[in-house]
Amino acid sequence: MNSLNWNTTQSPFIYKHVVTQEELDFLGHVNNKSYLAWMEQVAWAHAQAVGITQQQQRDLNRIMAVYENCMQYKASCYLGDRLLIATWIGEQTGCCLRKRGFQIIREQDQKTVFTATATYVCIDLKTHQPKKIPKEFIDPYH
Repeated sequence: MNSLNWNTTQSPFIYKHVVTQEELDFLGHVNNKSYLAWMEQVAWAHAQAVGITQQQQRDLNRIMAVYENCMQYKASCYLGDRLLIATWIGEQTGCCLRKRGFQIIREQDQKTVFTATATYVCIDLKTHQPKKIPKEFIDPYH
């Protein structure tokens, strides 16, 4: 997988997925909302892989919430397509915003079918107000 053309200089976290019938729309290709769900799934799997848990988020009274998504659909995906759904941590802006990159490559032909950048904001779990990103949410990714 290292020979694939990832849109990052980092080593991405990769989640393998096979497209299911439930993810298709009436046109027979993957529904737009499925890509958004995959972004959430791979981001959470990445966080868990580096040791960031829901309990830790509760203990710190902090969570990273989506502030903005910018998505590019580059090709359609269909039932049975084998996908490599990748993510990586991007730049931090100010004290409470952080970007995360996403890319989906169809394994069969190694074509990039989707790219995205999400901006997350760190918020207080009780007040939902922006707060500084704790080091416990930064250090594990290095």
